[in-house]
Amino acid sequence: MGIVLSKWRLSLAAGATAGMLTGANLWFEEREADQREADRQLAAGIARLEEEKRAAARELTHHGEKLESLIGKLSNAKDQATRNELFREFEEGPLGSQNEARSSLACSCRQRDPLCSCLDAVMAEAPIDPNGRLATTYRPGGGHLAAFEAAVARGVVPEAEREIVSASGARYSPSIAVSDDRAVAIQIDPERRFMAPMGGAFHARIALQATAKVPAERPHLSVHLALDVSRSMRGEAIARAREAVIALVDKLAPSDDFSLVTFSSDAVVRVEGGPVGPRKNAIKESILRIATEGGTNIGAGLKLAYRQAEKPGTAEDAVRVVFLVSDGRSNEGVSNRASLSMLALKAFQEGIQTSSIGLGSDFDGELMSSIASEGAGGYYYLHDAAQIAPALATELEQRLDPVATAVEVRVRLKDDVNLLRVYGSRRLRRAEEAATSTIEMAAGTQAEAQDGTNRAEELLGGIRFFIPAFARGDAHSFLLKLAVPPGMDDRALGLVELRYKDRVAKRNVTEEIPFSIGYDVSDAASAATADPSVARSIQGFAAGEALMEAADRIARRDQAGAFALLAEREEILRTAAAELGEPLLLKDAERLSRLREHMRSASGVGNPIVLSMLLEAAGRTHLH
Repeated sequence: MGIVLSKWRLSLAAGATAGMLTGANLWFEEREADQREADRQLAAGIARLEEEKRAAARELTHHGEKLESLIGKLSNAKDQATRNELFREFEEGPLGSQNEARSSLACSCRQRDPLCSCLDAVMAEAPIDPNGRLATTYRPGGGHLAAFEAAVARGVVPEAEREIVSASGARYSPSIAVSDDRAVAIQIDPERRFMAPMGGAFHARIALQATAKVPAERPHLSVHLALDVSRSMRGEAIARAREAVIALVDKLAPSDDFSLVTFSSDAVVRVEGGPVGPRKNAIKESILRIATEGGTNIGAGLKLAYRQAEKPGTAEDAVRVVFLVSDGRSNEGVSNRASLSMLALKAFQEGIQTSSIGLGSDFDGELMSSIASEGAGGYYYLHDAAQIAPALATELEQRLDPVATAVEVRVRLKDDVNLLRVYGSRRLRRAEEAATSTIEMAAGTQAEAQDGTNRAEELLGGIRFFIPAFARGDAHSFLLKLAVPPGMDDRALGLVELRYKDRVAKRNVTEEIPFSIGYDVSDAASAATADPSVARSIQGFAAGEALMEAADRIARRDQAGAFALLAEREEILRTAAAELGEPLLLKDAERLSRLREHMRSASGVGNPIVLSMLLEAAGRTHLH
C-alpha cells in the first residue's frame, strides 16, 4: 500500500511538472509571438519613415527645381512688374510656405558671401523678442583702459603690446559729423543696400557720436568720496590715494561741494560736505592725516557718503556723484552684493550717481561693477594705485560733464522683420529691467532739475538701450542682426528713435529715423552693395565678444578653452580678410595670435590676472 501511494504521488508530481512546463512553454510562445509582432510593426514603421523621407526628398527636389526656375526667371525679368508677379506666385504657391526647405535650397542655389548671410544661417538662429530693455556696453571715459595703461607703466605689459588694445576700436567706428544744432548725432548703416530676392539675414549698425562742444555752463559739482582705509591699503596704496584725493580737490571750483568718508570696519566722516571755498587747505590737511586700520565695510562707507551728498543746502541743479575706491571685498557689515547695489540704485533715485574704482587684484569686481551700473556711473579696474588720480580726473572731465543725459535709443521693428541677435549685449532680467526703468525716470527728473527741461512719458515697445550720460566727444555703436522675408520692392524695416537731454542747447531732443532696405535680382548683385565699414564692424564686434569670453575663461582657469576660442576667431578673421580684401582684419588676426602666444606662459603678460585684464580691455575697446 505504501509503495502504491508513493507511485501515485510521483505520478501526480510528474503530471504537475509537465503541466507547469506546458504552461511555461505557452507563455514563452505568446511572448515570442508578441516580439515578432513588435518587430513587424517596427520594420513597417521604419519602412514608412523611409518612404516619407524619400517622398520629402522628391518634394524638395521638385521645390528645388521650381526655385531654380524662379531664380532664372527673376534674373531674366525685364521690368519690376514682371518680378512682382513672379514673387506673388511664389508667395501664394506651396513653395512659399516651405520656409525651412526654402531656406536650405536657397543657400544651395546661390553663391555664399563672405559674411554667410544665407537663409540657413537664419534658420539656425531663432528670432528673439523685439521688445524689452537690453544692457549697453557703453562706459564713459577711459576707465576700461586704465588698468592696461597702469600695467604698461609698470612694465608688466611691454609697450609694444599697446597696439593690441589702444588702436582696435577706432577702426570699426564710422566717421560721423555732428551738426551745430545737435549734441549727439546718430547714423544707421545696413550691411548692404540691397538684399537678394530670397531675403535672409543681414546686420545693421546704429552709431552715436557726441559733439566736442563744451556745454554752455560748467555744472555745479557735488563730489563725495568713500575711501577704503582697511589694513590692505597700507603703504604705497594709501599714499597714492592721498595724492589722488588732493589732486581731485585741486580740480574743484571754490563753489563746488566736497566731502570725504573713510571706511574700514566702520565709516567716519573726515571732511564734512560743503563748498570747497576757503576750506581747501584744511581739507588737504585732513586728507594727509588718513591712516589705515581694520577690515572692509563697503556698505557703511557708501551709506555715510550718500548722507553727505543728500545734505540740505546743495544747489538743486548740482551734479552729485559718489566715488567709491576700494582694494578689497566687503567682509564686515552688509556684504550681500544685491543689497549693496541697491544702495546705489536708491541713491540714483535721489539724483546721486555712483562711480566705483577697484584697485589691485583682490577686490570684488562683480560687486564694484554692479554698484557702478545701478548707480549709473563709471567702473574702473586699476592694477596700480598710481592710476587713481587719472581715473578721478577722467570722471570729472567726462563723466561729470556730459553733453547729453538720459539718452535712449529705441528700435521699433516692423512685424515681418525678425531680430536675431544684439552683439555685445544681453536682455535684462526682470529685476534689472525694473531697476533700469527706475534709473530712467530718475535721470529724467534729475535732468529736468539741472536744465529746466522736461520729457513726456515714452510709449512702450521696441528694444531699448539707455545711457544715463553721454560724454563730450565720445562715440558708441550698437550692432543688430536682422532677417527679412523674400521680396522685390524696398522694405521698411522700422524706426530708430533717439531721445536725450541736450546740455549744450538746454533742450529736449527727439529724433525719429525710419530705415529700410531694397532687394536686388540676385545674391551676387546684393553682395556688390555691401558696406565695407559695416563688414569691419561685424568682425570687430564678433572679435570683441570672443575676447570678453576668453577673459572670462582665463579668470575661471580655463586656459585651453580661451586658447581655442581665440584660435577659432583668428581663423575667421583671416578668412574674412582674404574674402573681403581687408588687410586691417588680417592685422586683428595677428593681434589675436599674439594674445594666444602670451597664454603659453604663466608669467609676465601670461599671468592670469594680467592676461584676463588685457583680454577684457581689448574686448571692451572692440565693443565700445
